[in-house]
Amino acid sequence: MKDVVQGNWVHLTEMRDGDAEWLQDTQWEPGLLRNLSADACHPWTAAEYSELAAEPDSNEHFFFMVRANADDGLLGWVMLDDVYFKNRRATLGIALPVASDRGQGYGEDTLNTILSFAFNELGLHKVTLEVNANNEAAIHAYEAVGFVREGVNREAVFQDGQWLDLYAYGVLASEWVSVSRETKRA
Repeated sequence: MKDVVQGNWVHLTEMRDGDAEWLQDTQWEPGLLRNLSADACHPWTAAEYSELAAEPDSNEHFFFMVRANADDGLLGWVMLDDVYFKNRRATLGIALPVASDRGQGYGEDTLNTILSFAFNELGLHKVTLEVNANNEAAIHAYEAVGFVREGVNREAVFQDGQWLDLYAYGVLASEWVSVSRETKRA
């Protein structure tokens, strides 16, 4: 039986000693805060990161640290927020702060792992997210695991003196299962 929080390249864990400090330090990686926030950039302290992960019994919020299978090294975080069990949906957030960790397959594997948890363990029907239109790498990863662009909030984000669109994405359980089966065959 497969571990529900184990992917091919990553596994999801609780926040451990030193993780919050690592998140505080790596939030300054180029472009990270701008892509995580649709509003003004507010840096977080280690205590605020710890508080984000501090509700292990919450059924509305599931927060995981992302670690590499090869060496248990910390890669980032992923969460399901605003989980609604009646309507069987949630909002996804993800960050792999260190630029050298991106483009290695960790992001897609993290997405597949959290979606497996969402659909197979929590019984959700849909997972949604928002992404800045200029975050091409994230958009590629989202679409690769089955997310579909459902809407555009036109000129919703102001960066570098210009207006950017904010895209709304969603993936249904059936869509993700179909894409993940195709990926396993390839």
